[in-house]
Amino acid sequence: MLSPITERQFARLKTRFPNASCELLASGAALVTVPEFLIPGGWSQSKTDIRFVVPAGYPGPFPDCFWATTGLRLADGRLPTNAQDDNPIPETSLVCFWFSWHITDAAQNWDPNRDDLSTYVSIIATRFEKLQ
Repeated sequence: MLSPITERQFARLKTRFPNASCELLASGAALVTVPEFLIPGGWSQSKTDIRFVVPAGYPGPFPDCFWATTGLRLADGRLPTNAQDDNPIPETSLVCFWFSWHITDAAQNWDPNRDDLSTYVSIIATRFEKLQ
């Protein structure tokens, strides 16, 4: 069962991304999927599915890393930095394009009283703005 906080925050996320889904995982974590997420120019695709794990115990522990559609590249064909294709998503049978992208200086950049799942999707969007 998802925690009431995760359920409430996911409901807010769905107002922004109506096709988003949230799947409870065996550990109590959850996998959030936002299909056809629009990404800026400079990538090999104009949209990608994004996925991230909401850890058990959230919002204390915050999401870390995310996955996109396999095969995503920079427009010139290069792999983005800190990314790896064909990387399994824990507790699922999915193998996707993994971005090792973290909240830096969590004490200043993540406050569980202020930030939510929509904040994390915005952090993912910021990564796509960086064409590296």
